[in-house]
Amino acid sequence: MPEKRALFVKALNSAKEIGVKIIGSYADAPGHTVYLIIEADTALQIAQLFDPILELGDTEIKPVADSMKLLDQMKEQD
Repeated sequence: MPEKRALFVKALNSAKEIGVKIIGSYADAPGHTVYLIIEADTALQIAQLFDPILELGDTEIKPVADSMKLLDQMKEQD
């Protein structure tokens, strides 16, 4: 288990070098689940961040956007 934790920490520490900004990291310890809020310019950067830790378990990546910015953009288009 310590080696898995070390691999996870190493991956997160590489984020800045890859060009990924970690905005938040939240853990559900009893559920063995970690949630990351990240910002990246490309899908490749996200893949580079997660590639070393995919073997640790299931990974689900969902792209999201700032709701308020989206609403502002829609108002501008009207």
